[in-house]
Amino acid sequence: MKFITEMELRDLYRREPFTTYSLEPDTKITPGARQFLVDRRVTLVQNQANVDKQQPSDTSNQAQSRESWMILRLLGKIDCLESLFLLIAAELFHFGNAILSEEVIELGKCFQNVKKAERGQITSEKIQFWGWSEEEISDRSAKLEKQVDLSEFQVESENSKEIALLNYLRASLREIEPAILEAYWNEEKQSCSRQDLIDSVNLIINILGMMIWKCLGGKKWTQ
Repeated sequence: MKFITEMELRDLYRREPFTTYSLEPDTKITPGARQFLVDRRVTLVQNQANVDKQQPSDTSNQAQSRESWMILRLLGKIDCLESLFLLIAAELFHFGNAILSEEVIELGKCFQNVKKAERGQITSEKIQFWGWSEEEISDRSAKLEKQVDLSEFQVESENSKEIALLNYLRASLREIEPAILEAYWNEEKQSCSRQDLIDSVNLIINILGMMIWKCLGGKKWTQ
């Protein structure tokens, strides 16, 4: 099953605004993407798929096989992102920004906790960063959503290297949500059994957004 993310819809809407969005068979939409459509009063249409007549045992085997490779794909993405945190931190350090490099390393440790939670099948630990709780991070980042827009980003601007690296890491993290949804989607309950992983990843994405805001010249955060 494929999941359409908010980022994909934003890109489509930016190129050409639409009033109706059709979902293909075996395709679902993430909660963030659904809210994006609601905010813009876009009608969501789910196309119906033809139901194949299969034996129950065949269906069960296919479902188990599908679940297995979805988990493997998710683990692969997690491993790649864990390495990406280290790569970005190294780039920032060699570029001369040791403080930002250290912040990325610390943020990478938060992501490692997400990895441990998935592999150990335990609840993801609460994230604290800059001495803030998860609630404080969410509140502050919500106020920046419309201000951290890199659509007109200039590579000649100050801190362009730092901004580009952080934005690449942030964009890469957005690929995790659909992978988690695919691996842990409960069709009967129409919900994800590992929403805690998605929430933790989104908090890390929000923190990166605040880092980018500071590099763009935004005011420093106060405790």
